[in-house]
Amino acid sequence: MAIIVDRQGDALLGPRRFAVLEHLAVAPKAVRTGVGTALLDAVSAAGRAAGCSRLLTEVWEFNHEAAAFYEAAGFVSMRHVLERAL
Repeated sequence: MAIIVDRQGDALLGPRRFAVLEHLAVAPKAVRTGVGTALLDAVSAAGRAAGCSRLLTEVWEFNHEAAAFYEAAGFVSMRHVLERAL
């Protein structure tokens, strides 16, 4: 699942449109068969067609396999999200 986000400019960044890949899942039997890459390519193409300049996604810290997949696809870390219990 992916969405298109339009953001107005603010004090730090100008106006921008980007795609956010919220969920990408591949059946266990299809892992490492190219299905994930094909899905990622389709989302990238849809984002470009919609005029997006970037594709963003998030990965849980414990999900090393997903992080490796995205890094191999050219994604780089752009921020850290931190949390603590209240």
